[in-house]
Amino acid sequence: MSCELPANKKLITPENPALEYMGRIDFDDPSRPVLVWPGTMIDVNFTGTSCALVIKNINHQELTHFGALVDGVMQKFVLKNSWEDELYTLAENLENKQHTLKLVKTLASHNYVEFVGIVIDENAEVSCPNHKYDLKLEVYGDSVSAGEVTEAIFNESQCDPEGHNNALDNAYFSYPLMLARRLNAEVHDVAQGGIALLDDTGYFTSDHLWGMTRVYDKIQYSPYGELKQWDFSKYIPDYVIIAIGQNDASPDPEAIKRPDYRRMWKDKYIEMLRDLMGKYPNATFILLLTVLKHDPTWDDALREIAGEVNEKRVRFFKFERGGAATDGHPRATEQAEMATELYAYIKGIQNEK
Repeated sequence: MSCELPANKKLITPENPALEYMGRIDFDDPSRPVLVWPGTMIDVNFTGTSCALVIKNINHQELTHFGALVDGVMQKFVLKNSWEDELYTLAENLENKQHTLKLVKTLASHNYVEFVGIVIDENAEVSCPNHKYDLKLEVYGDSVSAGEVTEAIFNESQCDPEGHNNALDNAYFSYPLMLARRLNAEVHDVAQGGIALLDDTGYFTSDHLWGMTRVYDKIQYSPYGELKQWDFSKYIPDYVIIAIGQNDASPDPEAIKRPDYRRMWKDKYIEMLRDLMGKYPNATFILLLTVLKHDPTWDDALREIAGEVNEKRVRFFKFERGGAATDGHPRATEQAEMATELYAYIKGIQNEK
Protein backbone atom coordinates (compact mmCIF):
# COMPACT_ATOMS: atom_id res chain seq x y z
CA MET A 1 0.00 0.00 0.00
CA SER A 2 1.51 3.31 -1.09
CA CYS A 3 -0.53 5.67 1.08
CA GLU A 4 0.14 6.17 4.79
CA LEU A 5 -2.37 5.04 7.44
CA PRO A 6 -3.56 7.53 10.08
CA ALA A 7 -2.34 7.00 13.63
CA ASN A 8 -4.12 4.40 15.76
CA LYS A 9 -5.71 2.74 12.70
CA LYS A 10 -5.24 -0.62 11.02
CA LEU A 11 -5.82 -1.99 7.54
CA ILE A 12 -8.16 -4.91 6.86
CA THR A 13 -6.80 -6.45 3.67
CA PRO A 14 -8.87 -8.01 0.86
CA GLU A 15 -8.00 -11.59 1.82
CA ASN A 16 -9.72 -11.21 5.21
CA PRO A 17 -12.52 -13.83 5.42
CA ALA A 18 -14.87 -11.29 7.01
CA LEU A 19 -15.27 -9.56 3.63
CA GLU A 20 -18.17 -10.66 1.40
CA TYR A 21 -17.80 -10.00 -2.32
CA MET A 22 -20.48 -9.81 -5.01
CA GLY A 23 -20.04 -9.31 -8.75
CA ARG A 24 -17.61 -10.24 -11.48
CA ILE A 25 -14.40 -9.41 -9.65
CA ASP A 26 -10.88 -10.05 -10.90
CA PHE A 27 -9.10 -11.98 -8.13
CA ASP A 28 -5.95 -12.78 -10.11
CA ASP A 29 -4.11 -10.84 -7.40
CA PRO A 30 -6.11 -11.63 -4.24
CA SER A 31 -4.29 -8.89 -2.35
CA ARG A 32 -5.62 -6.29 -4.83
CA PRO A 33 -8.85 -7.53 -6.41
CA VAL A 34 -10.17 -5.40 -9.28
CA LEU A 35 -13.79 -4.25 -9.29
CA VAL A 36 -14.96 -3.92 -12.88
CA TRP A 37 -18.69 -4.11 -13.61
CA PRO A 38 -21.27 -1.71 -12.12
CA GLY A 39 -22.97 -2.69 -8.89
CA THR A 40 -20.04 -4.80 -7.71
CA MET A 41 -20.17 -4.86 -3.91
CA ILE A 42 -18.18 -5.68 -0.78
CA ASP A 43 -19.86 -6.15 2.62
CA VAL A 44 -18.39 -6.31 6.12
CA ASN A 45 -19.31 -5.56 9.72
CA PHE A 46 -16.90 -3.57 11.86
CA THR A 47 -16.69 -2.23 15.38
CA GLY A 48 -15.22 1.04 16.58
CA THR A 49 -15.79 4.71 15.81
CA SER A 50 -14.51 5.16 12.25
CA CYS A 51 -13.90 3.54 8.92
CA ALA A 52 -12.08 4.46 5.72
CA LEU A 53 -11.37 2.91 2.35
CA VAL A 54 -8.12 2.46 0.44
CA ILE A 55 -8.45 1.97 -3.31
CA LYS A 56 -6.60 2.70 -6.52
CA ASN A 57 -8.75 4.37 -9.14
CA ILE A 58 -7.92 3.32 -12.70
CA ASN A 59 -9.99 5.93 -14.46
CA HIS A 60 -10.90 5.93 -18.15
CA GLN A 61 -12.86 9.19 -17.83
CA GLU A 62 -12.08 12.38 -15.94
CA LEU A 63 -14.99 12.21 -13.47
CA THR A 64 -15.37 8.95 -11.57
CA HIS A 65 -16.93 8.14 -8.23
CA PHE A 66 -17.59 5.29 -5.80
CA GLY A 67 -20.25 4.48 -3.22
CA ALA A 68 -20.42 3.31 0.38
CA LEU A 69 -23.20 2.66 2.83
CA VAL A 70 -22.29 2.97 6.51
CA ASP A 71 -25.12 1.64 8.67
CA GLY A 72 -27.34 1.72 5.58
CA VAL A 73 -26.81 5.37 4.67
CA MET A 74 -25.58 5.92 1.11
CA GLN A 75 -22.71 8.27 0.32
CA LYS A 76 -21.08 8.77 -3.06
CA PHE A 77 -17.70 10.46 -3.41
CA VAL A 78 -15.56 11.64 -6.30
CA LEU A 79 -12.37 9.66 -6.82
CA LYS A 80 -8.89 11.04 -7.38
CA ASN A 81 -7.29 10.38 -10.75
CA SER A 82 -3.80 9.71 -9.42
CA TRP A 83 -3.70 6.00 -10.34
CA GLU A 84 -2.18 5.56 -6.87
CA ASP A 85 -3.51 4.11 -3.61
CA GLU A 86 -5.68 6.75 -1.97
CA LEU A 87 -7.41 6.90 1.42
CA TYR A 88 -11.06 7.98 1.59
CA THR A 89 -12.66 8.60 4.98
CA LEU A 90 -16.16 7.14 5.14
CA ALA A 91 -17.20 7.75 8.75
CA GLU A 92 -15.83 9.31 11.93
CA ASN A 93 -17.08 9.85 15.49
CA LEU A 94 -19.41 6.86 15.32
CA GLU A 95 -20.82 5.25 18.43
CA ASN A 96 -18.42 2.56 19.59
CA LYS A 97 -20.43 -0.49 18.60
CA GLN A 98 -20.88 -2.81 15.62
CA HIS A 99 -21.60 -1.13 12.29
CA THR A 100 -22.29 -2.29 8.75
CA LEU A 101 -20.34 -1.27 5.67
CA LYS A 102 -21.27 -1.91 2.04
CA LEU A 103 -18.98 -0.72 -0.75
CA VAL A 104 -20.53 -0.23 -4.20
CA LYS A 105 -18.96 0.35 -7.60
CA THR A 106 -21.27 3.05 -8.94
CA LEU A 107 -20.01 3.14 -12.54
CA ALA A 108 -19.37 0.80 -15.45
CA SER A 109 -16.20 1.06 -17.57
CA HIS A 110 -15.63 4.71 -16.69
CA ASN A 111 -13.11 3.18 -14.29
CA TYR A 112 -11.77 0.04 -12.69
CA VAL A 113 -11.09 0.01 -8.95
CA GLU A 114 -8.30 -1.92 -7.22
CA PHE A 115 -9.47 -2.68 -3.70
CA VAL A 116 -6.63 -2.37 -1.19
CA GLY A 117 -8.61 -2.64 2.05
CA ILE A 118 -10.65 -0.88 4.69
CA VAL A 119 -9.22 1.07 7.61
CA ILE A 120 -10.70 0.85 11.11
CA ASP A 121 -9.69 1.73 14.66
CA GLU A 122 -6.64 -0.08 15.95
CA ASN A 123 -8.63 -1.98 18.59
CA ALA A 124 -11.70 -2.59 16.40
CA GLU A 125 -12.71 -5.89 14.82
CA VAL A 126 -14.43 -7.05 11.65
CA SER A 127 -16.94 -9.85 11.18
CA CYS A 128 -18.66 -11.40 8.21
CA PRO A 129 -22.32 -10.45 7.56
CA ASN A 130 -22.97 -14.03 6.37
CA HIS A 131 -25.88 -13.01 4.17
CA LYS A 132 -28.22 -15.87 3.31
CA TYR A 133 -29.59 -15.23 -0.16
CA ASP A 134 -32.64 -16.89 -1.71
CA LEU A 135 -31.68 -16.50 -5.38
CA LYS A 136 -28.93 -15.57 -7.81
CA LEU A 137 -29.56 -13.05 -10.59
CA GLU A 138 -27.50 -12.05 -13.60
CA VAL A 139 -28.36 -9.08 -15.82
CA TYR A 140 -26.92 -8.22 -19.22
CA GLY A 141 -27.78 -4.68 -20.22
CA ASP A 142 -26.86 -1.15 -21.24
CA SER A 143 -26.81 2.21 -19.44
CA VAL A 144 -30.26 1.68 -17.91
CA SER A 145 -29.19 -1.59 -16.31
CA ALA A 146 -25.95 0.11 -15.21
CA GLY A 147 -27.89 2.83 -13.38
CA GLU A 148 -26.81 5.84 -15.41
CA VAL A 149 -28.42 9.19 -14.48
CA THR A 150 -30.58 7.52 -11.80
CA GLU A 151 -29.94 10.41 -9.39
CA ALA A 152 -31.62 13.04 -11.60
CA ILE A 153 -34.64 12.98 -9.32
CA PHE A 154 -37.48 15.36 -10.29
CA ASN A 155 -36.48 14.83 -13.94
CA GLU A 156 -38.74 11.83 -14.38
CA SER A 157 -40.02 11.39 -17.96
CA GLN A 158 -37.63 14.14 -19.12
CA CYS A 159 -34.46 14.24 -21.17
CA ASP A 160 -31.24 13.95 -19.19
CA PRO A 161 -29.89 17.17 -17.63
CA GLU A 162 -27.31 18.83 -19.83
CA GLY A 163 -23.71 18.46 -18.75
CA HIS A 164 -24.34 15.83 -16.08
CA ASN A 165 -21.07 14.14 -17.12
CA ASN A 166 -21.92 10.89 -15.31
CA ALA A 167 -22.09 12.70 -11.96
CA LEU A 168 -25.68 11.48 -11.53
CA ASP A 169 -24.94 7.81 -12.27
CA ASN A 170 -25.33 5.27 -9.48
CA ALA A 171 -25.64 1.53 -10.07
CA TYR A 172 -27.02 1.06 -6.57
CA PHE A 173 -30.29 2.62 -7.77
CA SER A 174 -30.51 0.54 -10.94
CA TYR A 175 -33.38 -1.90 -11.36
CA PRO A 176 -31.04 -4.96 -11.24
CA LEU A 177 -29.81 -4.01 -7.76
CA MET A 178 -33.27 -2.88 -6.59
CA LEU A 179 -34.73 -6.16 -7.84
CA ALA A 180 -32.01 -8.12 -6.06
CA ARG A 181 -32.80 -6.36 -2.79
CA ARG A 182 -36.51 -7.11 -3.21
CA LEU A 183 -35.83 -10.78 -3.93
CA ASN A 184 -33.04 -11.14 -1.34
CA ALA A 185 -30.81 -12.22 -4.21
CA GLU A 186 -27.19 -12.01 -5.20
CA VAL A 187 -26.71 -10.15 -8.47
CA HIS A 188 -24.10 -9.78 -11.17
CA ASP A 189 -24.82 -6.63 -13.18
CA VAL A 190 -23.08 -7.16 -16.53
CA ALA A 191 -24.13 -3.80 -17.93
CA GLN A 192 -22.39 -1.11 -19.95
CA GLY A 193 -23.68 2.25 -21.10
CA GLY A 194 -24.11 2.64 -24.84
CA ILE A 195 -23.65 -1.03 -25.64
CA ALA A 196 -25.61 -2.80 -28.35
CA LEU A 197 -25.59 -6.47 -29.31
CA LEU A 198 -23.10 -6.27 -32.17
CA ASP A 199 -19.78 -4.59 -32.84
CA ASP A 200 -20.00 -1.45 -34.99
CA THR A 201 -23.42 -0.58 -33.57
CA GLY A 202 -24.52 1.32 -30.48
CA TYR A 203 -22.34 3.81 -28.64
CA PHE A 204 -19.73 1.82 -26.66
CA THR A 205 -17.22 3.33 -27.39
CA SER A 206 -16.87 6.10 -29.97
CA ASP A 207 -13.59 4.76 -31.36
CA HIS A 208 -14.24 1.03 -31.00
CA LEU A 209 -18.02 0.38 -30.97
CA TRP A 210 -17.89 -2.96 -29.20
CA GLY A 211 -21.03 -5.01 -28.69
CA MET A 212 -22.29 -7.28 -25.93
CA THR A 213 -21.40 -10.37 -27.99
CA ARG A 214 -17.75 -9.36 -27.53
CA VAL A 215 -17.82 -8.60 -23.78
CA TYR A 216 -20.58 -10.72 -22.16
CA ASP A 217 -18.05 -13.41 -21.28
CA LYS A 218 -15.36 -11.07 -19.97
CA ILE A 219 -14.32 -10.06 -16.45
CA GLN A 220 -12.29 -7.08 -17.73
CA TYR A 221 -13.72 -5.67 -20.92
CA SER A 222 -12.70 -2.06 -21.50
CA PRO A 223 -11.32 -1.36 -25.00
CA TYR A 224 -8.64 0.70 -23.24
CA GLY A 225 -7.25 -2.15 -21.18
CA GLU A 226 -6.63 -5.88 -21.06
CA LEU A 227 -9.42 -8.28 -22.00
CA LYS A 228 -9.90 -11.14 -19.53
CA GLN A 229 -12.23 -14.10 -19.75
CA TRP A 230 -14.78 -14.68 -17.01
CA ASP A 231 -14.99 -18.15 -15.45
CA PHE A 232 -18.71 -18.89 -15.63
CA SER A 233 -18.39 -21.78 -13.18
CA LYS A 234 -17.85 -19.25 -10.37
CA TYR A 235 -21.45 -18.03 -10.43
CA ILE A 236 -24.52 -19.97 -11.59
CA PRO A 237 -27.63 -17.75 -11.58
CA ASP A 238 -31.24 -18.85 -11.21
CA TYR A 239 -32.57 -16.03 -13.39
CA VAL A 240 -30.82 -14.26 -16.26
CA ILE A 241 -32.22 -10.98 -17.60
CA ILE A 242 -31.01 -9.85 -21.02
CA ALA A 243 -31.88 -6.19 -21.66
CA ILE A 244 -30.15 -5.52 -24.99
CA GLY A 245 -31.65 -3.77 -28.02
CA GLN A 246 -32.03 -0.15 -26.92
CA ASN A 247 -28.85 1.11 -28.60
CA ASP A 248 -28.95 -1.20 -31.61
CA ALA A 249 -30.78 1.32 -33.79
CA SER A 250 -27.48 3.22 -34.15
CA PRO A 251 -26.19 3.86 -36.73
CA ASP A 252 -29.10 2.62 -38.87
CA PRO A 253 -32.52 2.79 -37.17
CA GLU A 254 -34.25 1.13 -40.13
CA ALA A 255 -31.94 -1.90 -40.33
CA ILE A 256 -34.04 -4.08 -37.99
CA LYS A 257 -36.99 -3.66 -40.39
CA ARG A 258 -35.07 -5.28 -43.25
CA PRO A 259 -35.58 -9.08 -43.25
CA ASP A 260 -31.94 -9.96 -43.92
CA TYR A 261 -30.58 -7.76 -41.13
CA ARG A 262 -33.33 -8.79 -38.73
CA ARG A 263 -32.50 -12.47 -39.34
CA MET A 264 -28.78 -11.86 -38.81
CA TRP A 265 -29.37 -9.81 -35.64
CA LYS A 266 -31.68 -12.43 -34.15
CA ASP A 267 -29.25 -15.24 -35.02
CA LYS A 268 -26.40 -13.46 -33.22
CA TYR A 269 -28.64 -12.83 -30.20
CA ILE A 270 -29.73 -16.49 -30.15
CA GLU A 271 -26.09 -17.59 -30.42
CA MET A 272 -25.20 -15.64 -27.27
CA LEU A 273 -28.40 -16.76 -25.55
CA ARG A 274 -27.80 -20.43 -26.27
CA ASP A 275 -24.22 -20.16 -25.05
CA LEU A 276 -25.51 -18.82 -21.73
CA MET A 277 -28.24 -21.46 -21.64
CA GLY A 278 -25.57 -24.13 -21.96
CA LYS A 279 -23.59 -22.61 -19.11
CA TYR A 280 -26.71 -22.28 -16.92
CA PRO A 281 -28.83 -25.36 -17.72
CA ASN A 282 -31.35 -24.71 -14.94
CA ALA A 283 -31.71 -20.93 -15.25
CA THR A 284 -34.77 -19.04 -16.47
CA PHE A 285 -34.01 -16.38 -19.11
CA ILE A 286 -36.04 -13.17 -19.38
CA LEU A 287 -35.62 -11.12 -22.57
CA LEU A 288 -36.72 -7.49 -22.29
CA LEU A 289 -36.20 -3.84 -23.07
CA THR A 290 -36.72 -1.09 -20.53
CA VAL A 291 -39.10 1.87 -20.15
CA LEU A 292 -36.70 4.19 -22.00
CA LYS A 293 -38.39 5.18 -25.25
CA HIS A 294 -37.55 3.05 -28.29
CA ASP A 295 -39.05 1.69 -31.49
CA PRO A 296 -41.35 -1.26 -30.56
CA THR A 297 -39.88 -3.17 -33.51
CA TRP A 298 -37.08 -4.19 -31.17
CA ASP A 299 -39.57 -5.63 -28.66
CA ASP A 300 -41.12 -7.58 -31.54
CA ALA A 301 -37.70 -9.02 -32.41
CA LEU A 302 -37.15 -10.18 -28.83
CA ARG A 303 -40.61 -11.75 -28.74
CA GLU A 304 -39.76 -13.59 -31.95
CA ILE A 305 -36.47 -14.82 -30.48
CA ALA A 306 -38.22 -16.27 -27.44
CA GLY A 307 -40.65 -18.03 -29.75
CA GLU A 308 -37.94 -19.39 -32.02
CA VAL A 309 -35.90 -20.75 -29.13
CA ASN A 310 -39.16 -22.38 -28.01
CA GLU A 311 -38.14 -23.39 -24.52
CA LYS A 312 -40.25 -22.72 -21.46
CA ARG A 313 -37.29 -21.28 -19.58
CA VAL A 314 -36.84 -18.50 -22.17
CA ARG A 315 -39.47 -15.79 -21.84
CA PHE A 316 -40.17 -12.38 -23.32
CA PHE A 317 -41.30 -9.70 -20.87
CA LYS A 318 -42.55 -6.18 -21.51
CA PHE A 319 -42.99 -3.52 -18.84
CA GLU A 320 -46.34 -1.77 -18.62
CA ARG A 321 -44.67 1.39 -19.89
CA GLY A 322 -42.04 -0.43 -21.92
CA GLY A 323 -40.44 1.82 -24.50
CA ALA A 324 -42.81 4.67 -23.72
CA ALA A 325 -42.11 6.13 -20.28
CA THR A 326 -39.21 8.53 -20.66
CA ASP A 327 -36.99 10.32 -23.16
CA GLY A 328 -34.09 10.25 -20.71
CA HIS A 329 -32.52 7.54 -18.60
CA PRO A 330 -34.94 6.19 -15.97
CA ARG A 331 -34.46 7.88 -12.61
CA ALA A 332 -34.37 5.96 -9.35
CA THR A 333 -38.17 6.13 -9.09
CA GLU A 334 -38.60 4.77 -12.62
CA GLN A 335 -35.97 2.12 -11.97
CA ALA A 336 -37.98 1.12 -8.89
CA GLU A 337 -41.06 0.82 -11.12
CA MET A 338 -39.23 -1.68 -13.32
CA ALA A 339 -37.88 -3.59 -10.31
CA THR A 340 -41.40 -3.87 -8.87
CA GLU A 341 -42.84 -5.27 -12.10
CA LEU A 342 -39.97 -7.74 -12.48
CA TYR A 343 -40.31 -8.80 -8.86
CA ALA A 344 -43.97 -9.69 -9.45
CA TYR A 345 -43.12 -11.46 -12.70
CA ILE A 346 -40.39 -13.61 -11.14
CA LYS A 347 -42.60 -14.41 -8.17
CA GLY A 348 -45.20 -15.58 -10.67
CA ILE A 349 -42.67 -17.85 -12.36
CA GLN A 350 -41.71 -19.29 -8.98
CA ASN A 351 -45.35 -20.03 -8.24
CA GLU A 352 -45.55 -22.04 -11.47
CA LYS A 353 -42.87 -24.43 -10.28
